[in-house]
Amino acid sequence: MLLLQKIILLPSVLLLTWLFGYGAFVAAVIGITPLDDSRPVDAIVVTTGGNKRIEAGLELFAQGRAKHLFITGVHPDVTKGEITAMWKHNKPLPDCCITLGHRATTTIQNAAETREWLTEQNYSSIILVTSNYHMTRAWLEHKHMLPGVKIILHPITQPEITPERQRFWLLTFSEYNKSLFRVVSLLAGLPDSYAEGDI
Repeated sequence: MLLLQKIILLPSVLLLTWLFGYGAFVAAVIGITPLDDSRPVDAIVVTTGGNKRIEAGLELFAQGRAKHLFITGVHPDVTKGEITAMWKHNKPLPDCCITLGHRATTTIQNAAETREWLTEQNYSSIILVTSNYHMTRAWLEHKHMLPGVKIILHPITQPEITPERQRFWLLTFSEYNKSLFRVVSLLAGLPDSYAEGDI
């Protein structure tokens, strides 16, 4: 009887643990803000896939926060001229240097592409720019791929993805489960290719 009670209780405990974790994840997404660190770094790294990410990277670059801007996961047909044309402010962008990475299509590939580029440039500090709901997983992958690299988080809030909108809950639900799965796979020592189906 005791064993049966434990078997019945286990799913409830797991569900409550998952719900608590999801609540904490949502609270973190809502509350996360860019770190108050104005010290220059080697590069600004932007992961594509969400509105306002590239604009935020360009703004940091125009402020002189880094000597190089790297945008990973850019569609192969998109040019540097199209990227700089997104900058609509009076403060000019630096004449150099913006680099586009065209190979990555997943968050893991974003981190791998960034690692390859940072190694070529011999850079050791970055500002990581992505959406607030995506930052946990993006940080996980970049921290995993870039041991020893200083990573300053710069999450952005997209006006169309807020708690008042259904899309916010769909995205946070998806990101929480992907992040949870990725933590487990990293702790288990599974190869990165095992999780390559992410977005």
